[in-house]
Amino acid sequence: MAMTETEASAILQRHLVIEGHRDVYEQVHRTLMGEACPLADAIVPRLIRDRIDLSVYAVGGDSWAHSQNTGRFLESTLDNLDQFLQEMSAPGSRFSLVKTRGDLPAARLHDHVKFILHLEGGKPLQGGLAQLRNFYRLGVRSMQPTWNLRNELGDGVWENRTGGGLTRFGVDVIREMNRLGMVVDLSHMAKAGFYQSLEVATAPLIVSHANACGVYDHMRNLDDEQIRAIASQGGVIGILALPFTVAGKESSIEQMLRHIDYIVGLVGVEHMALGMDFVKYDGPRSIRDGHTPGAEPPVVRGFEEIEDLPNLVDGLQRHGYAEDDIAAILGGNYLRVLGTILPEKPVI
Repeated sequence: MAMTETEASAILQRHLVIEGHRDVYEQVHRTLMGEACPLADAIVPRLIRDRIDLSVYAVGGDSWAHSQNTGRFLESTLDNLDQFLQEMSAPGSRFSLVKTRGDLPAARLHDHVKFILHLEGGKPLQGGLAQLRNFYRLGVRSMQPTWNLRNELGDGVWENRTGGGLTRFGVDVIREMNRLGMVVDLSHMAKAGFYQSLEVATAPLIVSHANACGVYDHMRNLDDEQIRAIASQGGVIGILALPFTVAGKESSIEQMLRHIDYIVGLVGVEHMALGMDFVKYDGPRSIRDGHTPGAEPPVVRGFEEIEDLPNLVDGLQRHGYAEDDIAAILGGNYLRVLGTILPEKPVI
């Protein structure tokens, strides 16, 4: 028997919720449309309203949209980051940064949201460890070596044909991230680099947003061996709410729940988390990123954005998950892993 929305909402009110991946695209779009404070006026109030306590926020990366469609990946990431920090420091701000283990929320925040700043690909580093350390000084604590394409660190999933993996620079970056206490996120990474990263790393690795090839075979998803490898190093995998990775163009929340069941069945509930990567409010994306101009954003029916979290909680209970397991998926697992990776105090 399905829960009522009130019952699902009550569970969400009781437990910490961590969103494993959100892009800066909405911030960029709203800014380009003339809004002065897109985070404070739109994004943060919605996160708070819909019970997100911590969001991993990709303030820059390798896509053209991350660079404000300029191709200036370092400069645009710094612009995005400056806007974030300026809004955060304004009087009355309701959001803050996680830089150390002590900054992690221990329980529901209710009228505040915390962010872990993330880079979705290493192009903004411009091939130098100095930029990684500078981003760290500015508060960035998480990074994917690649997005879909090749960069100075290695090959993304769109390059699987080449069999390419990590470059020597990519190896150096992962080692430095481990030293600094940064999260290494293998989402979007080609298989060769995925396994090479596991060999290099000295801390748990995560895949913040991906689904299971065992349910739906897609280049962005993980096969059984990859899922087991992340679990064996103590990491987590965040469910990905993009239909083309769930079951194809017409995907539903029920089909997405099958991916959760599959991953949990393979490695246990303690390695399952929320990634999501919602695109509903992103605004238009460039054809350079593989998007069709004017197309509607691809969404999973019944799970289009964070306002649909009660539907997910309801579905998890229908699939037999107890409240403790639901709490672990909503945020408990992610919190545990972040607590093992992030530094006790800033290293530099």
